[in-house]
Amino acid sequence: MLNSVIAGLTSGGGYALLGLCVVLTYRLVAVVNFAMTAVGAMGAFVMVSLTDRGWNVWLALLIGLVASAALSAVFGAALVRWFAGHREGTKAAVTVALFVALTALGVRLFGGNSTGAHQFPNPFNKPVFTLDSVVVPQSVLVSLAFAVLITLGVGLLLTRTRLGLKLQALSERPGTAEVVGIPAPRLAVGVWAGVGAITMLVIVLVAPRLGGDFSALSGLISTALAVAMVGAFRSLPLTLAGGIIVGCLEGMSSSVDSIQKYQGVVPFLVILVLLWWRSRREVWDTAHSR
Repeated sequence: MLNSVIAGLTSGGGYALLGLCVVLTYRLVAVVNFAMTAVGAMGAFVMVSLTDRGWNVWLALLIGLVASAALSAVFGAALVRWFAGHREGTKAAVTVALFVALTALGVRLFGGNSTGAHQFPNPFNKPVFTLDSVVVPQSVLVSLAFAVLITLGVGLLLTRTRLGLKLQALSERPGTAEVVGIPAPRLAVGVWAGVGAITMLVIVLVAPRLGGDFSALSGLISTALAVAMVGAFRSLPLTLAGGIIVGCLEGMSSSVDSIQKYQGVVPFLVILVLLWWRSRREVWDTAHSR
């Protein structure tokens, strides 16, 4: 069981980062980005295709990172250009369409389960220490440290810097922000590019454990949304905690033979429980106010 929890922590750090990307996109540009993991998977598979051809892994990583950031920036620019004045539901629907198109294209280009998964490099597989006869690999510490660093760094950026104030103005009143001289479109595209780059890194980090299948990795958006819901699409610390919890639950479920085949259902159960709890709390608050 402990071994499964440790393995879940590796994924948990990655899930937390994906949830943080969802929260950041929603808070800063008011879009629930369903295409996020498909964009990250596209960049990750550009990288692994290059390493399969003998390219240096770090150079391939850089090219994949740029590809993912550029693709995400293009999507962001399109949404800013043509859908800036539309409702959140409309913009979310656009990203769903982009997710479907990218997933179909990715499976076509890089193959799926039927054609074999790609082998992702795993530079963080070396053991760091042993806990109760369970070996803790570097990937656990790297993923958790990366998630904590992003949480603290973004929190400080938004509250302590001039850029952070501009980003908050962009999220709350984009029209007013542009009137007072804040370059809202450029900032929004920059947010999209940054989220695309981070997502690609997370996909590369979790791919060795989850497998090198494009559709499976792009489908991590369901887990990312479940984690973001823990933080109510607002709180970065709660989103971080949610990712770790979801990862541990998934790890523990993989150690029980009777439910192992259903571990992919964990994110959906989290979503259902949170929706039920919040609707119950709203009903209770309404009754209490009367």
